[in-house]
Amino acid sequence: MRELSRCPVTVSLILLGIAVYAVWGPARGAGSVLSLTDHLIGVFRHGNAGHLALNCVLIGIGGALTEPRLGPAGTALLAALCAILGTVAELTLAGPGFVGLSAIAYGLAAYGILASTPPDRRGYTVVLIALALTAEVFFLRPQIAVFTHITAAAIGGGFAMFGSLFGTKGPSLKPMEWRHTTRVIEIIAQTDEDDAIEAESTFLDDGMDNMFVLQDRGEVLGVIGFGLDEQVPDLAWLSWTYLDKAQTGKGLGGQMLNDLLGKLAKKGIRKIFIETSDYEEFGKKIYANAHKLYEEFGASVELTVPAYHGPREAKIIYGLDNPEAPATPAPEPGQSTGLAITELHKAAETEDVAGLHWTETPGGLTGMEQQLTQARTQKFRMAVLAIPSDLSAANSAALETQGFRRCGHLKDYYGTGLHQDWWTCDLIQK
Repeated sequence: MRELSRCPVTVSLILLGIAVYAVWGPARGAGSVLSLTDHLIGVFRHGNAGHLALNCVLIGIGGALTEPRLGPAGTALLAALCAILGTVAELTLAGPGFVGLSAIAYGLAAYGILASTPPDRRGYTVVLIALALTAEVFFLRPQIAVFTHITAAAIGGGFAMFGSLFGTKGPSLKPMEWRHTTRVIEIIAQTDEDDAIEAESTFLDDGMDNMFVLQDRGEVLGVIGFGLDEQVPDLAWLSWTYLDKAQTGKGLGGQMLNDLLGKLAKKGIRKIFIETSDYEEFGKKIYANAHKLYEEFGASVELTVPAYHGPREAKIIYGLDNPEAPATPAPEPGQSTGLAITELHKAAETEDVAGLHWTETPGGLTGMEQQLTQARTQKFRMAVLAIPSDLSAANSAALETQGFRRCGHLKDYYGTGLHQDWWTCDLIQK
């Protein structure tokens, strides 16, 4: 029903068929339908309720798969061609005396089935459709208008096989919708099943704002998205970026990134950060291809936090300047040089790392001992502090006294020349 709500032409065809049947009833004596005009009018008539119901079901299924790909105008054109050419074919080859929406039903169903079938399986699907139509010719002729069905299926199938006639040529980045969710989760699971589970939960809880899919003739090839930084309005973080493994090596990952950068430039985003890790399975780094893509596209590793996700899994952050966006000057330095550590929270994508909240103070480092004691009580193994580089420089000696070490920075995080320094502290006594 959710898909049909986005398919006005499909719903209109079904409702029109039902309305005509409700007003005029079954088309008894179809032998009076003789001319081409009679048959075109008779497209919306049906011999009985079962005939109507079957066509409505096929139109509903086919339209739900077709209209999101072709759009209302393309779907209406496909339906009109199937109705007209299917009627002409049946009238020419078999003679008059038939009614119903089956031409439209078969055309939409053939398009929808083939368009939603992976390219490497479309040959088998075409064979199955051909076998079904052949069975109609041998076993159901002359009870049904088989030439209408064959013509309409050929038209719908032809449009699906040569979909560029109606859509953009080549893959394009489009906003992700609910109907894409299953396919997107499948693509993510090819690389990381845990990420797929987390992504599905995130989509259900938070929706799909700022998520995009790479599509080619209705087929989802990849997914990419971003989240805006909570502190700095002109920064973004890449999220859920995966490409179908069958599509690797074709430059599509770079296309997704490039298209996304263009969209972010329009929003005034000057830089993107990309979080990843050096996670291994059976000695193989599963994100190696993604890292290669980021680096080929111009991103560079700006920060590595050892043992962040786990004792043997580091957090890696790439930085990628957006060449289409203007640079942002750093804010004027404030008078305050101190830090007050106010509270802690479980850091994202970890189970035992504490992230520390802070505020500026006139001078000195306060609150750190209390928060580290609380972190140890809660069995955190590491504490992480991310602060502006000017405050980092002013408090470096005090942080080192508390057991912290600086592990790197995110360049120009707050603006040109003002970075974000990351400090970590091991909380487990060795």
